[in-house]
Amino acid sequence: MPRHSFVQISKLPDVCGRVDYISNPKRQEHLYATYSTTEPDFWKRLSEQAQFDFWKSNQKNGKCIEARELIIALPESLRQYNPKFLLRSFTERFQEKYGVQCVSALHHNKAMTNYHIHLIFADREALEQPEIKYATRNMFYDEKGRHVRTKKEIQNADKTIRPGCRIVPKGEAYEVRYFSEKQDRFKEKSFLQEVKDMYTDLINECVSDEKDKVQVFDKAGPYLPTKKIGKNNPKAKEIEADNVLRKEWNDTVDQVLIAGGTTEEVIDFKKEYVTSKVADSIRNNGNQPGIFATILRSAIEVLKTFYRFLMFRLEKAEREANEVRLPEPVQEMQELIPFDPAELQRANAEYMHLQTLHEDLSSINRKIYAIEKSIKKLNWQLDKLEHSFADKVLHVFERKELRKVIVEQKAKLEKAREQLRLYPKQHGYGTVGEIEQAYQQAKKIFQEQLDRQKRYVADHYDEGKGHVKESADVYEKKSPNGRQKVDRQSVLMKLARKQKLVSEKDAHIRDRAQYSNLQRETVER
Repeated sequence: MPRHSFVQISKLPDVCGRVDYISNPKRQEHLYATYSTTEPDFWKRLSEQAQFDFWKSNQKNGKCIEARELIIALPESLRQYNPKFLLRSFTERFQEKYGVQCVSALHHNKAMTNYHIHLIFADREALEQPEIKYATRNMFYDEKGRHVRTKKEIQNADKTIRPGCRIVPKGEAYEVRYFSEKQDRFKEKSFLQEVKDMYTDLINECVSDEKDKVQVFDKAGPYLPTKKIGKNNPKAKEIEADNVLRKEWNDTVDQVLIAGGTTEEVIDFKKEYVTSKVADSIRNNGNQPGIFATILRSAIEVLKTFYRFLMFRLEKAEREANEVRLPEPVQEMQELIPFDPAELQRANAEYMHLQTLHEDLSSINRKIYAIEKSIKKLNWQLDKLEHSFADKVLHVFERKELRKVIVEQKAKLEKAREQLRLYPKQHGYGTVGEIEQAYQQAKKIFQEQLDRQKRYVADHYDEGKGHVKESADVYEKKSPNGRQKVDRQSVLMKLARKQKLVSEKDAHIRDRAQYSNLQRETVER
């Protein structure tokens, strides 16, 4: 999948003003179409009743919410459809499902990079017949419109009615309702998830290219979603800082998956050391700013340590791969499974394609790893030059050059990371995790087809009957020299439980020591 669907919901304190804003050509630069399921007066009556109910509830804080709005991001390829047809399809799909009136507009932003729909919907249903309440006796209202019990409460000392006060005679209407109460289902989190699923399915029905299909973000997956920052949001800086950390987490997850980590172990780690810790903190201390950032920083440090451990192991495996291997044992003949050469050819083609993608990602990952090591080394050298006053005086030029090189290396690092982020979308995938998962699946299928071929050959030729060799080295499941693989999940969880925050310059020394200890424990087992 190329990207995740985006559906945002917001509350509208002024529905009439918002309806005019999204549908007025004079107020919008790129307005393609507007559509309404009801007459314009509907929104005026809805606004009046919402304001009346809010006033009647005598709330001293907050704003009156008159309606709700959805913002639906669309793939650019949907511009091939007639804008009016497209907008009407999306709007009527919502009305059919929830039975409320809607008004919508189809837009592009100023930069022409965000094709989207604004859909405003009422969170009340219009009554078939207005509910009219009649006074069973004279009713008295003060200057603020509040109902009072006796006539004396609205009279002056001379028993005249104060200006602004009024009397509703017995038998006359004192309140008319055109709408039901607000529907609580629109306030629930499950509603937004339901709408995302509905519009994701509708978008995927409309697009013709697989690359343009979208999917709902999987909260149970290894990644963390970033949050959209609306205009004039008072928490904009806090959300932006959180998004930087979430982006760093997602980048580190990509690097771990490329280096040989599995999605399952990252998900387990995220659940125990991020999701559960945040939930416990909110439950015990309330929703305090900064708690999430503190927890996520610690988790990222552990995940980076695990990533470096995986890279150390890959480097060692590559060195051992050049050594002479012992002859491999033979297997007993297994039950013969029908072999189809065409299936093997298809599996081989798919595997070779995904192997190319995996090797490209691994190359980018090694580049990132090398730059990170270079930056750590340069920082160590700079710290050494600034250790004493004499060094500060004598090595001014060297320090200036080191700082310049560090800035250049950081720019290269960010460029490499951006290349890694964009790579999946360029090849029709949403994330690095999807590529790695597809690669492992294709590798497994090709391995099975290859084994079927070998068993078929062994059964039909005398020289191979009764015995079959294991697959070639490139597909073998054993690690070099016949050693058992390290239990990666236990490694990540061990690192999490032994978490120690150290300076960047000491990180590699610590990681190398932990790697050696884990390898020694594995050999002893």
